Amino acid sequence: MRDEEFRYLYELEERFWWFRGMRAIAAALLAPLRPALRGARVADIGCGTGYMLGWLAEWTGRPVVGLDFAGEGLAFARDRGATLLVRGSAAELPFPDASFDLVTSFEVLDELPDDSPGFAEIARVLAPGGHVLLRLPALELLRSRHDRAMHTARRTTVPALAAKLAAHGLVVERSTYANTVLFPPIAAVRLARRMLPGEGAKGSDVRPLPPALGWLEELLYGCLAAEARFLARPGAALPIGVSALSLARKPARPGAAATGR
Repeated sequence: MRDEEFRYLYELEERFWWFRGMRAIAAALLAPLRPALRGARVADIGCGTGYMLGWLAEWTGRPVVGLDFAGEGLAFARDRGATLLVRGSAAELPFPDASFDLVTSFEVLDELPDDSPGFAEIARVLAPGGHVLLRLPALELLRSRHDRAMHTARRTTVPALAAKLAAHGLVVERSTYANTVLFPPIAAVRLARRMLPGEGAKGSDVRPLPPALGWLEELLYGCLAAEARFLARPGAALPIGVSALSLARKPARPGAAATGR
């Protein structure tokens, strides 16, 4: 990711409709764990500019470890007041076995040339009974200039994400797509761009809306907030979307069978 992308993330991560909505969806999936997360050891792998570290710390009541490969992102995270920051790769986590009760990672493993080490490392650093919440870009159909800007090596499906977690010994508790309501217009725009020379303008799709379009900002956020309310129901899942999410648990007993659903 280029330096200017980190700057955009730092400036927009708190208020931009997509980040706000995805936090609401993450909260819906994590809500059943909330009592157990008080005092829990948590790491955000690929923390970027670090906004999620403070958000997660509100759940745990203690600082959250943030890891990122990019020093630029960690510098912004430090500006936010984060203290437990580590520079490293998701493919080779510099933490002992069973270090964390919860690991989160949002749009990170898709950047690895081979994501198998990333899944294996997350399973290794999870304590028995610990959880991981992963979010990845969904569906190769949606590949666009945004993926080039974000160094996305692959987009996935919910079944493929769940299968990779299960293959690394984790029990998949929830799997769903997200950003479903806006999937049709997003797919239409991205497919239309492919017909343009050079796929139109370069760079990420994460750009601020003009102040005059504040109503649109709230409308877009409202779509994701509605999905979050739906996903707060036990076992609820969305059938298609721009993102894929899975919540999985490391069995408390070594060798316990991992099953996906």
